[in-house]
Parts: sequence; structure tokens; C-alpha cells
Amino acid sequence: MAAAFGVILALTLMGTALYLVWRLISPVWRQAVEEVDRELATEVPVPQPDLAADVADHNPPPRLSWNWAAALLGPFWYLGRGLWAHFCVLAATILLSGGLLAPFVWLYCAVKANEDAWEYRKARWSAY
Repeated sequence: MAAAFGVILALTLMGTALYLVWRLISPVWRQAVEEVDRELATEVPVPQPDLAADVADHNPPPRLSWNWAAALLGPFWYLGRGLWAHFCVLAATILLSGGLLAPFVWLYCAVKANEDAWEYRKARWSAY
């Protein structure tokens, strides 16, 4: 009987504390939500670089060309260039293999970096 009374008392105290915290925070929360809504409603101009200036006047790099920066930095080169999906896959390959495939991942990075960067620039203009 005493245990049930203790549980009911604890639940009542927690409910009261939660209600008081909610009443104290709700005006601040509403103000924060309104501020976020105002920020999201403002139009932000997005710069649109010209497709022709970005990729059309350049020939694609040869397949399997060497990139020294990618050879030294490995998957982190991809992260620095904004190719986070490549970085995640390469880092996961290294981690899941326990580091055994690290030399092969670094070799892949050195050999495919130029082509992957070109495809990334070209994919920004993709229609689908």
C-alpha cells in the first residue's frame, strides 16, 4: 500500500513539475517559433552560376588521372570538396574493413578524384 502511494505521489510531483516548466517555457518557445517562421519566410537570393561557364567549356578529365591532393588526403579530400556521399562510403569502407582496405581507398581517391569532381560539377545542373 505504501509503495503504491509512493508511486502515485512521485507521478503527481513529476506531472506538476512538468506542467510548471511548460508554463514557464511556453512564451519563450512561442517567441522562438515566431522568429524562426519569420526567418524562413524571408527570401534568400541563391546565386546561380552559369552552366556554360562551369562545365561546358571544359573537357572532362581523362579517366583514371592522378590527383596528388587526393592521394595525400584520401577520403578527406572528398569531404573538403563537398562530396560528402563519397566521403561516407570511403570512410565506411575503411572502418568496416578495420583499416585493411585503407591503401586501396587512398589509391582510389588518388586515381578517381578528378573524374568524381567533374561529375559532381556536372550533376549540379542535372534535370532529374
